[in-house]
Amino acid sequence: MKKNNWILYLFEDEDKSEIFKIMEFKTIKDIAFVLNVEAPIISNWFHGLILPRGILKNCVLHQSIVL
Repeated sequence: MKKNNWILYLFEDEDKSEIFKIMEFKTIKDIAFVLNVEAPIISNWFHGLILPRGILKNCVLHQSIVL
């Protein structure tokens, strides 16, 4: 089983100058549920296949490995 988490930084605006909230998730599906965005859109955005849209313009997503 994978032992990684997703860290989502949600910013006040598109300039990403002030952090609004930091959230930790187990799966991309969890992120999709909270942001009300389809999971493939989040995955494609994370991998750089599409440009950010909507709420994703105010987000930064990192994958962390739990040791």
